[in-house]
Amino acid sequence: MAFDASPSWSGFNYQGKVALYYALKLINAEPIGNDLSSYNLMLEATEDFEIRRYGVSLSYHQVKAYNKSSYGSYSNALLGILLELYSAPAVIGRVHTWKAINSKPNFADLHASIRDDLDSHIAQYDNRNPADKGIVLEDAASDKKKISKPAAIIRAAIPGKNPDELRSILEEIVSGQNDCLTRLAAYEYDDKNKFCGLSDINSKVKAEIAVAMDARGVPITDEQKDKAFHYFLGKIDKYIIQRHQNKKHKNLPISFPEIVEALNTDYEDMGSDYLASRFKEQFARLIDEYMGEPEDYIEPEHDELCNLREARKLLLELNPNDLWAHYRSFSPHLYLEQENNTDNALGTDPIGIRHVLIKILHAINFESSVHTPTRYKLTYRTSTLPHEHYLPTTITSTPSASRIGRMITENPNMTEILYEVGNLIYDGQEPYAFTPPSMTHTEAPMVEGADTRVKRDSILSSINLIPIDIAKGILNK
Repeated sequence: MAFDASPSWSGFNYQGKVALYYALKLINAEPIGNDLSSYNLMLEATEDFEIRRYGVSLSYHQVKAYNKSSYGSYSNALLGILLELYSAPAVIGRVHTWKAINSKPNFADLHASIRDDLDSHIAQYDNRNPADKGIVLEDAASDKKKISKPAAIIRAAIPGKNPDELRSILEEIVSGQNDCLTRLAAYEYDDKNKFCGLSDINSKVKAEIAVAMDARGVPITDEQKDKAFHYFLGKIDKYIIQRHQNKKHKNLPISFPEIVEALNTDYEDMGSDYLASRFKEQFARLIDEYMGEPEDYIEPEHDELCNLREARKLLLELNPNDLWAHYRSFSPHLYLEQENNTDNALGTDPIGIRHVLIKILHAINFESSVHTPTRYKLTYRTSTLPHEHYLPTTITSTPSASRIGRMITENPNMTEILYEVGNLIYDGQEPYAFTPPSMTHTEAPMVEGADTRVKRDSILSSINLIPIDIAKGILNK
């Protein structure tokens, strides 16, 4: 695998759904009762996912949720999977995207576009001068640290080769001596589209679940389909969390019989776990949507730290119930106590997550973050003494600042905030300070598993609402 997708991947996002969809398509193509014990779904082994039978790879899959169609946005991903296929005869490669991939201008299709990229690398090497720098094939064969993305992909996929050997490999592909290019294609869905939107993939997965349930005589309702859908997402989520926490599980497969068994389960009563899984799926989708908007998000250069990716990795590797607890911390102005609030939270405040919290996580230097999992809290800390903590929030600018202050101090869930965090990052235009009223508590409330060190025994004299840009200036030093 040229680049491990795990730093930016969770079982709840687009890639996990596509993997589930593809596995269900294969299962539904088999007659009921066929032995599927030899088939496995592998996540993050080679490319984003792959299908194996008897331990042998059948297909590699690259998944990209970009809100763009230009060939250049996908050229590096196409090069990466192509080189994996070069070393894996008979394996097919499929690229799954949110938007259709356009060909290069003046080129007929993706194959012609990829071939032109390879020709360009060959020509650059053949026509080089001794003083030239940035020659892709030379850099790929070197031990330089700062090289272009194509050079890094070639080095990772085909290590230990000199530049002439790398040139010969690209020539094999261009000439068709190695058929890896013909084995690579954009995946075509049942609607004949070679792409699938973020929202459309949900309905496609549920449709395959319905086909599988109907074939097995399982009653089908919208609630059953929805809960089965989130059950599968939860299963993949647990798999990914386990894989990231223990690298020994890197090659742990999900067998097709496990998926088939889950199709025969009654999901009518799943309780709070289902609600938390549903919340996590929607939370991840909002991040994906933000990262798919060119107006909001620009892909960082290779090896460049991305604050949002790092925050997403941390938050989406939490189990669903812990993520929900963190969301409550991010929302000190909202009363989110009852269990069913998990079900309606995004229905009541999607703007706060999509346009405030995610924007903060993107803007603020992640290296200044402090995560306290036992208290379900992620804050940012200033680098200079005395350290001050800043809490990212979902607070929009719609209520007046004074109203926001009242909402926070009147929220029975947020008593602890009044003792510990003096700066709340919000979407307002101006800083605003408010003084919490006297309260009946004499010390900050404790939570199960909380840090037992001595806490403040008095409410903060002042709490500040800090606009995003001002917080960015303070914390990104």
